[in-house]
Amino acid sequence: MPNLSQDLNFSEFKSTDLVSVYFGEEPEGSTVSKMSSKFRGRRESDNKVALVFSGGGNKGAAQAGMLQALVECGLEFDFLVGCSVGALNAAAFAKAPNLEGIKELQELWLTLKADKVFTPGSVFRGLRFAEKRRSVYSNDGLKSIINSVLSEMRFEDLALPVFVGATSFNTADEIWFDRGSLLYPLLASTALPGIFPPISENNMELIDGGVLNDAPISKAIELGAKTIVLLSCNTVEVNKHFPERPIETIIESFGIAISARLKRDLGRLPPGVQVLVGEFPGPYGLDWKDFSHAEHLIKRGYDEMNRFFKLNSL
Repeated sequence: MPNLSQDLNFSEFKSTDLVSVYFGEEPEGSTVSKMSSKFRGRRESDNKVALVFSGGGNKGAAQAGMLQALVECGLEFDFLVGCSVGALNAAAFAKAPNLEGIKELQELWLTLKADKVFTPGSVFRGLRFAEKRRSVYSNDGLKSIINSVLSEMRFEDLALPVFVGATSFNTADEIWFDRGSLLYPLLASTALPGIFPPISENNMELIDGGVLNDAPISKAIELGAKTIVLLSCNTVEVNKHFPERPIETIIESFGIAISARLKRDLGRLPPGVQVLVGEFPGPYGLDWKDFSHAEHLIKRGYDEMNRFFKLNSL
């Protein structure tokens, strides 16, 4: 199997249901198709390779499985970009970008439970949405999880550069972090609106990075990446059933907006940019506080990405 860090040009492809490659529009007369998922040629010296992690809450466990397949195949990256739970996965991987580090990340996912993430409180939790408060839950659980993996670490301590995205509630701007302490950027990036409290920074209230750019391939392109691998906790094409609960309807509607932006971004890639997308492998319709499917998601994420590589003899 070739080392993909030295073999990163896509051409004729055999896609799977959940792994495909998208191309930026080529100049008129080019014979390269817009979508592909087979590698060829050699990596150009100016071709930065970025690994991008989308948001997705408890679905983020699938990214830990996809990561294992990528590393086993020999793919290496110049930098990582992440939003929301993807920012946490990115930082954890950047701490030890190898199979040992991935195993540690997978073990974290296998130990997560709702009461570890969402601080327990009143029995009448539904009333919290109407109370005068900044969020339904505190971020104490998130803080404990981040510290368990990245205790007191700074961006500068990581083995790979990482860019963490948040959203300014005040100005509707994307806010990006790549230096200093990891804790508060990660808390900001994962501050799901209304669920977790915003983080105050430079007179701004920062919330979940996924509000503006959940699958931040645009940031990777801005940073100079020509080859991008996106580990998505969503699908490019929307395929949702209408939920039964109001809060789930709100969250799933957020997911529709995310998928729509991803589809637009993939359809408007600059010339010369190629993006391999691993989509969420299911099961779909997960309760947003249910972490019991982590083992299944890790295995499905790994199996789907590995199947793509084997199908293309990589």
